Amino acid sequence: NNDIVLNLNPACKLADTSWIKPGKVFRSGDLKQDRVKAAIDFAAERGIRYVHMDAGWYGPEMKVSSDATTVSPDKDLDIPALCQYAESKGIGLMVYVNQRALVQQLDTLLPLYKKWGLKGIKFGFVQIGNQRWSTWLHDAVRKCGEYGLMVDIHDEYRPTGFSRTYPNLMTQEGIRGNEEMPDATHNTVLPYTRFLAGAADYTLCYFNGRVKNTKAHQLAMAAVYYSPLQFMFWYDRPEFYKGEEELEFWKAIPSVWDDSRALDGEIGEYIVQARRSGNDWFVGAMTNTEARTVTLTTDFLEPGKKYMLHLYEDDDKLNTRTKVRSTHKKIKAGDKLTLKLKASGGAALHFIPLK
Repeated sequence: NNDIVLNLNPACKLADTSWIKPGKVFRSGDLKQDRVKAAIDFAAERGIRYVHMDAGWYGPEMKVSSDATTVSPDKDLDIPALCQYAESKGIGLMVYVNQRALVQQLDTLLPLYKKWGLKGIKFGFVQIGNQRWSTWLHDAVRKCGEYGLMVDIHDEYRPTGFSRTYPNLMTQEGIRGNEEMPDATHNTVLPYTRFLAGAADYTLCYFNGRVKNTKAHQLAMAAVYYSPLQFMFWYDRPEFYKGEEELEFWKAIPSVWDDSRALDGEIGEYIVQARRSGNDWFVGAMTNTEARTVTLTTDFLEPGKKYMLHLYEDDDKLNTRTKVRSTHKKIKAGDKLTLKLKASGGAALHFIPLK
């Protein structure tokens, strides 16, 4: 609902935007042919649209001598073959490229990456702020659009609404996300501050042991935090998943929305965010480092309709490794729900209309 910043920018300059497809992304930190294939298989099974090959595939990213037109000699990656394998599974492949290589090689990289079959690039360690680098960055996004490549700008770049003009700029970091493992108070500030500027690539973690918050808190992020390219399972590997039922929420949830409504909250204390895709509603509730009880009135649902609610909440009494309780029940629009959020916790809700 926040389009003021977008509307300060010129209208879309891409004649064809049909190739720009938002979706969830899984990062493959294991840069081996078989491991990237395993990541592709995992993405296909878990409703994830893209697999991202992270830093190191073309050599040490911080070295100016690293050549992003070729795979590092110590890697067995065949990127065109991986793109074809991904395509056969309905998955797109993306790559990370540090700005050191982008500055030197961009005009060579773009036709090559298009030929390989890549769908997008994550720009790494960009420089920001002054006129020279802002101009370079926007020109780079424009050139990517001309070659049918989506862009995710990482590090300190913050959105200025340029994605209205070149919507292949899908998202950007400019946020203290899960690479920094912030606490729940920080996470409940972000919806009221950073996200007012636009989409943010927080890189949602789940299984990683350094996360300071509960699993239900992490689940809820997929509904609370907006990013058309939504990176999920950051630092995780396919084998970490053991069939946890609550992760059906992440499988079902999209990354773009038909309607968004902030239902309740206070900055730095808690947030309850509802989002609709088609006829389904997804709700994320997150609290800070204090436990609290939140009453949710479901008057955002279509009046007179009944829904199946899939509810995922923290429960320390469960003898499971994630300690998330799954509850499934029928409700009608307007019913009240009581969510008991533990400290640094949350809840995730998926409403599916019943026929």
